[in-house]
Amino acid sequence: MKTVHVVFESPQARSSGAALRNRALGSSLSRLGPSSLIAVQDHFAGGNGRPERKASRIEARIPAEVIKSVLHAVAAQAPDAVIIDGIYLGDVAHALVEAGHRVILDMHNIESALQQEIDLARRGWIARLFYRNRWKQGRDAEGALAKRVAGVWLCSAQDADILRRIAPDHAPIAVVPNPVPEWCQAADPAPAAQSGANAIFVGHLGYRPNDRAARRLIRQIQPILRARLPDFSLTICGRSPGRRLRAMGAGQAGVELVADPPDLAPFYSRAAMTLIPLTEGGGTRLKVLEALALGVPVIATAKAVEGIAVVDQETFLAAETDEDFARAAERLARDDALRAALARRGYDFVAAHHMAPAIDQAVAAGLGQPG
Repeated sequence: MKTVHVVFESPQARSSGAALRNRALGSSLSRLGPSSLIAVQDHFAGGNGRPERKASRIEARIPAEVIKSVLHAVAAQAPDAVIIDGIYLGDVAHALVEAGHRVILDMHNIESALQQEIDLARRGWIARLFYRNRWKQGRDAEGALAKRVAGVWLCSAQDADILRRIAPDHAPIAVVPNPVPEWCQAADPAPAAQSGANAIFVGHLGYRPNDRAARRLIRQIQPILRARLPDFSLTICGRSPGRRLRAMGAGQAGVELVADPPDLAPFYSRAAMTLIPLTEGGGTRLKVLEALALGVPVIATAKAVEGIAVVDQETFLAAETDEDFARAAERLARDDALRAALARRGYDFVAAHHMAPAIDQAVAAGLGQPG
């Protein structure tokens, strides 16, 4: 099967979770047959356009001349299927359907649900007064596109359930899980039992949900653990931390904040556990997959492991309150056997469900090909 993968910008130019997924899908598609990538951004004048967003906030307003150029590029490839990168490119997707292409919509998130969650986290109950129309427009846009395309790829069964509520008459759904980052797949699992009291948190710290989680760790969870485990230390690694977060990390004993680390491997290699107190955000949290792939036990909220079929006490430890996190971390710090068991089972899980062979099989099924 010949495919074209249409994304907004080249995934090689970015290191985000979306870029990681797009690179993984591109690799799988190329292993299954002839495949090419088209970056919509390259078709803007100057090759670096950034379109304005529609009122829904989850859709781009793609100029007609750009859509025409992309359609021409796709047609030149004569593909059997076109995989398009989310509702952000909805204008392009509708045009491809109208041109007679078999279009598969790859949804990294249910963006309408994620936008509503972010608005509520930022504005509280008042968001329901200001943003009700925005949320409806987003749901309508995703629902309308999901009905028109030939298939929809989602990251998890949970997202599939949300889409079924938004669009009861949706196209066939396939769950194509998010991949483990490439560098993790090439690394050896970390020896989790080497140190009992070193914890890590990793994420893009300019992203509000990660910033909030990092602040909670510094202000609330870490002091509890320092009182119980005097040698407990917390390392927070990530891109673009804000000024306030930097100051908060610098002023707390036992906390190291590492901004824009070029390589995460050394930090994971000395971590006994990762703490992930996320309460908002979308998609499958790559920081969970990353830690599991490196053999680092995970303590996380239900939100943090949303979309990942891990099991409490088997492949991770569940925690919601500050006391939950402190109790689970203290338990891991004192129990070498538990850390080793969680590390082994976590690695086995992610190897079976989120590494290249599993992604290839899911993509093949989504295309209607034998795995």
